[in-house]
Order: sequence, then C-alpha cells, then structure tokens
Amino acid sequence: MFISKLFIEFMVFSFVGWIYECIYCTVKEGHWRNRGFLFGPLCPIYGTGSVACELVFGYLPIFRDTPYNMIPLWKIFLICAVGSVFLEYGTSYFLEKRFHAVWWEYNDIPLNINGRVCLPATLGFGVAGIMVTRFVLPAADTVKAMIHPLVAEVIALLLMAYLAADIVLTVSSLVHLLDIVEGAMTQFDERMEDVYMTAAATPAKAKEAITSMPLKAKEAITTTPPIKAIAQAAELLDIRQKYQLINIKNFRFKRPVLRGGKSLNTERMSEFYKGLQDRIRTGK
Repeated sequence: MFISKLFIEFMVFSFVGWIYECIYCTVKEGHWRNRGFLFGPLCPIYGTGSVACELVFGYLPIFRDTPYNMIPLWKIFLICAVGSVFLEYGTSYFLEKRFHAVWWEYNDIPLNINGRVCLPATLGFGVAGIMVTRFVLPAADTVKAMIHPLVAEVIALLLMAYLAADIVLTVSSLVHLLDIVEGAMTQFDERMEDVYMTAAATPAKAKEAITSMPLKAKEAITTTPPIKAIAQAAELLDIRQKYQLINIKNFRFKRPVLRGGKSLNTERMSEFYKGLQDRIRTGK
C-alpha cells in the first residue's frame, strides 16, 4: 500500500511538473511547447524530486518525528538545492550518454556546470523544495489517507502500465531515430569515399581539376550533410520521432559512434540532426 500511494504521488507530481514546464517554455518562446522526454504529459524528474522530498523529510530518522512545518527552512532549502544538482546533472548525463541528445541546456546562463545545471535553477529548486515540503506534502498526506488501499493498488497498477508503455514507445522511437540518422550518415560517407576513389583513378588533368577545388568548397562537400539526404531521412520519420526532434534542445557526442565497424563523423551527425529539426519545425 505504501509503495502504491507513493507511486501515485510520483505520477501526480510528474504531471504537475509537465504543466509547469509547458507553461514556462510557452511563455518564454511565445508559442506552444509540449515539453518532456516522454510522449505523455509527464516530467518524471519532477515526480522523482517530490517523492525524494517526502522520503527524506518524512521517513529519515533525523526528520521522521518532526512535522513538516517544524523543519528549519534552511535545511529544506539546502537539501533540496543540493539534491536537485545530483538529480538534474545525472539525468542529463544519462540521456546524453544513451541518446546523444539533451532536453535542456544552461550554457547561456551564468554559473553553469557543463550546461547541465546552473546556480539560478538550483536556487529555484531549493525554494520549490520549501514550498513542496511545507505546503504540498501535508496536503498530499491528507489525501492519501482518504484513499482505500485496494483502490490505491488498482490505480497504481494502471498508472504503472501506462508509464511502462510510454517508456517503451519513447525509447524505441529514439533508438529508431538514431538508426535512421546513422544509416543516412553511413551512406553519405560511402558516397564520399566513392568520389575520392574515382578522383584518384581519373586522368591527371581531371584529377588536378578535382584536387585544386577551393578548400572551402571541399569542406562544404565533405562536412555538410546534403539537403537531399536530410529530406529523405525526414520522410522516414513518424510522428513520434518528429515529436522527439522538436523537444530535443541540442545534440552532443561524447563518445565515437560506430556503424559497421566504422567510426562516423559526429560533427556531421550533429549538423544532420539540426537539419532534420529545422525541416520538421518549418515543414519544408
């Protein structure tokens, strides 16, 4: 029963976090933004943080016998602020490591660490922790006490099935998206290799004409993903991949990307992703 009610609380706070993210980003960017890593209206990082607050301030021995409104504010602020750093940084690192993408970035905000966390956001989460601990958690405890254990079990199982399905769809969509881009870049590299081999086999005058091509022109050919390849890749995307592309903030490659035993050019891959993003956003 305890786990069931805690999971329901996690889902509720994840939904509230999604509402906050959508409102904030919509106001900031001047158009509707459906935020989040998952397809559904959930931001699990908010649910995780809120449940962590309850576990720390409601069940740890040093706080267990102290009512929420009697815990010193500075302790709540400090614990929530520091905890948010580990939670936000770890989540960003994992998503980037697995999918070569980041869903938020603080590079343009002062006092940031690798663009994953920043001081203003950390202070904001510390204040939010105070609000949650002092006002939201007592109300949540009252509501949970009113829910029959059997009802809580059923609701938790339904929500768990929904979350599991959402995670599976999201991960499979991102893996497919990576596969599409890596396949397109492999074909591009193979075509450029064919061009090079053809140039190496041409007569001297033709070879000289090709090799004397201005450096900037060569770089444009070899480093810029072709528009046609981007258009073809865009046609392979379904609504789920398009949704993910719109929500991804940036692309980072911290490790080599191998396909067929060959290392792909990650700089070109990043440009390819951005080209896909622009095409999806503009519809052109």
